[in-house]
Amino acid sequence: MKCAIYIRTASKNNTDHHLNIQSEQLKQFISNRNWQLYNSYIDIGSGPNKYKNLQEIVNDAQNNKFDIILSTDPTRLFRNPKLSAKLKKLCEIGAIQIMTLNGTINTLQGNVDIFSLYAWIVEQESTNLSERIKYGKKKHLLEKQS
Repeated sequence: MKCAIYIRTASKNNTDHHLNIQSEQLKQFISNRNWQLYNSYIDIGSGPNKYKNLQEIVNDAQNNKFDIILSTDPTRLFRNPKLSAKLKKLCEIGAIQIMTLNGTINTLQGNVDIFSLYAWIVEQESTNLSERIKYGKKKHLLEKQS
């Protein structure tokens, strides 16, 4: 099976460490199954414009360049609702499969239906986290002014 791996870290601190751990886990998973690595797609940073390589993996999936996308967990893949919807559609039509190492998503086992649920949960948690960070920064600034 030809695999694409998607690796992402929002933190710019210890970036190499976070990326290396994900990469090693995914490559070991592929090796253990005698699958073939097509390409590694890596995004670093947070925010809506930080998904350039996730968009690229979707484009390559649409062009049948690989059979399956592997990631360590759904939070890596599902932070962008538009791209999540495209990935789900590709799974539904059988163009690709998606598997996360934590076992949450495995479309090889046919659990495409829960895909939307996890995408929604990740999106909600991302929104909540963003709001908490903004609130904390605002509170910190107000306390400094007092």
